[in-house]
Amino acid sequence: MKRFEIDKKDLEMLEEKISKLGDNAESETNSIIHDFGFRTLEDKVTDKLPVSSRNKRHAKYSEPFKADKYNLGFDFKTKGGSANKKNSYGYLVFPNEGRGPRNKIAREFTNKGTSVAKPIIMKELLERITNKIQEVI
Repeated sequence: MKRFEIDKKDLEMLEEKISKLGDNAESETNSIIHDFGFRTLEDKVTDKLPVSSRNKRHAKYSEPFKADKYNLGFDFKTKGGSANKKNSYGYLVFPNEGRGPRNKIAREFTNKGTSVAKPIIMKELLERITNKIQEVI
C-alpha cells in the first residue's frame, strides 16, 4: 500500500488559492485528488510494472489497483491480496520489497510511479483551483 496525501509543503503552496474558494475548497480539492490523482498515480505505477516472458495474465494489463479515499488523500492499494487468491497478483502485495520465488529483486515500482505522479497531480490541482477561483470572480 502506498499513501498519497497532501503534505505540509504542498499545502503551503495551495493555502492561498484554496482559501479564495471558501466553503467549496475542501470538496473541490478532494474531487481532484480522488479522481485525477488516483488515475494519474495508477497510470504511472502501472507503467513501471514488470512483464515477464511467461505466458500468463500480467498485472500491468489488468487494472490491479484501487483507492481507499479519505479527506485530502487516498491509500493506493492492490485489488485481491495474496497470490493464493483468485485474480490476485502476489508480487503486488509487497510492491517495493521484491518478495516471491521469481521476484527476488526489489523493483520499487510504486515509489518510482509516485515520484513521477505527485508533481503532475499537484500541478493539475493548482491549475484547477486557479480556474475555479477565476470562475467565481
